[in-house]
Amino acid sequence: MSGTYKQGEHKVLSGVYTRIVAALEEVSNGTRGIVTYPFTSDWGPVNVLQECYSDKDFNELYNAENTALTANTVYNHAFKGKPSMVLGYRMATAAAAKGIALLNDDTSAKALELETLYPSKRSFAARVTESLSGGKSIEILEKEKVLMKVEGATVAEIVAALNSSEYVRVKSAGEKLPADNAGVTFSGGNNGEVVTGTEYAGYRAEVEADMRAKAIALDDYTDPAEVVATEGWLRRVRNDGLYITFVNGGPLSWDTNLSAAHQKSKAFNHRAIVNVGNGADGFTAGEVAIYIAARVASVALNRTLTDEDTPYKLVNKKLTRAERIEAKKVGTLILVQQGDKVIIDEAINTLTVPGEDERIEMSKIRVSNALDQMAYDLELFGDEYKKTRSNTPEARETYAATVEKEYFEPLVLQEVFKPGATYRPDPDYHGTNPIYTAKLDEAYFVSGVTPVDSMEKIYQKANVSFN
Repeated sequence: MSGTYKQGEHKVLSGVYTRIVAALEEVSNGTRGIVTYPFTSDWGPVNVLQECYSDKDFNELYNAENTALTANTVYNHAFKGKPSMVLGYRMATAAAAKGIALLNDDTSAKALELETLYPSKRSFAARVTESLSGGKSIEILEKEKVLMKVEGATVAEIVAALNSSEYVRVKSAGEKLPADNAGVTFSGGNNGEVVTGTEYAGYRAEVEADMRAKAIALDDYTDPAEVVATEGWLRRVRNDGLYITFVNGGPLSWDTNLSAAHQKSKAFNHRAIVNVGNGADGFTAGEVAIYIAARVASVALNRTLTDEDTPYKLVNKKLTRAERIEAKKVGTLILVQQGDKVIIDEAINTLTVPGEDERIEMSKIRVSNALDQMAYDLELFGDEYKKTRSNTPEARETYAATVEKEYFEPLVLQEVFKPGATYRPDPDYHGTNPIYTAKLDEAYFVSGVTPVDSMEKIYQKANVSFN
């Protein structure tokens, strides 16, 4: 990605540079639905992004359903938002270590030294018995539950079977098969779960390098300093072309003290930051933010999240109409009770005081999503197109016509924006009397579109006649 540019600025690296301004509200329908989260767990690869396409994938990879660490929180909320992909990242410190079990042979010499597949202190044990078919049978158990079983008549067979399993690997092997035992416990493992800002920073660096995620949320309301660090990171990376939305939430106390949530929303004041102000079903706003992040990343560009049903049943505290109005004014997204359902009240971000090149309409998640997706798509489109084109007036005209025909027109049909969308070489650089001078390798374009918003407010007048 190339990021934004300012009038008169010349970039060093090659690329297509997009400037989103209020008068040029551009939208798109590119690949969506990718959300990312950091978390801790007692299983799974550490400090690397992993693609998970379903809650089943996530659960199997991170033992999410059974861990007391924050992978469980992500598992319980993220997939309810129906993302197309979760980019999971198990954080672990340098203290993370794999558990070890030593199996001896009948002479008490080392037969097999086993280690867990991932750094973990899960309570595994390795039990060895005689195999009915000859040789040995080795079971890996967790709290007396058999996770796996392999058999082999030789050391080589046993080693090959263990090394292809989902739980252990053979660190070293002796010459003889292990002797029978009642179960040898794995020891020395460490989850590395006492993470600090260092691990969160490493996670953000991976997300930035990957460039695919549309939304991010933390694994719960963590150290407030980490929220500040994520906010600062987001403001920087968006200028570098990573068009991602940060969904934040707070502790359980926000439910009875919305003013604390509002204070945070006003401090954010950014169209790419959504601040969830309350929780439901006993979950905190920070936990609900995990779900909202998945919805922000996944909702269609021609749809709104306003009034959308959530998977929750009861808000932690019912809000008055006055509280709802105040939340919208200050940019706090809240959940409200509607009969036996919990819905998203207003699909807003925290932008309430527009800055340069912004308008208050950008406070809608639908509009902000469209602007971000447009920037992302057109930069990818331009990066591919420029590889085989000379920078001539004819090439610029061809590119502009292609964008209008192949990209904008389908979005008009999908009601992402209104008819009349244009994409042209920028006359300030390539016109008859240009204001700025483009370098030989620079091409500038300007577009004009009007986004389509949702019908969120309906006003009705009833004329009643008795004649």
